[in-house]
Amino acid sequence: MCCDGTLFHSVELQSGDEPRKLSSLGLKLRSKKGVAFFLQPCSANREVNGQCSCAIYEQRPIRCRLFDCLQLRGVVAGEISEATAQEKILHARSLVAQVNAQIAQIAETNPNRSLAHRVANAMTLPQGGLAATSAERDPLQDQLDSTMQELESFLMKEFRVSA
Repeated sequence: MCCDGTLFHSVELQSGDEPRKLSSLGLKLRSKKGVAFFLQPCSANREVNGQCSCAIYEQRPIRCRLFDCLQLRGVVAGEISEATAQEKILHARSLVAQVNAQIAQIAETNPNRSLAHRVANAMTLPQGGLAATSAERDPLQDQLDSTMQELESFLMKEFRVSA
């Protein structure tokens, strides 16, 4: 979920990353105020039959090399079992699937954007296609908002690492 746009919307390159090399490997780099980054979902992320892999794993950016979610940290430290971590991952993926299904009911969104961006887009577009205020929200948008809040809370508690 760190690479598919669920946990993060972008990844900043660090001072040992080689932007030209990463671009040649297929990462679509951007720059804002002198900071190079790439958006999530990562173009190197591959998912086949529910199994994820990184097409540039050995050459991935430093930030990607250093990140371990709370579940992985807990398993490595012996604080939780792999089975417990898998249960939490499956629960998070179930919530993500619910969010994606609810987004699809409201509006077409760009699958190459992070989950948070796609939710924000769906929340601003009523079924008629014009920008909506909170008072004009469709019941589906209220449901999406609720599910996304549940997902965000779960991700914060079980996956995100405080700096």
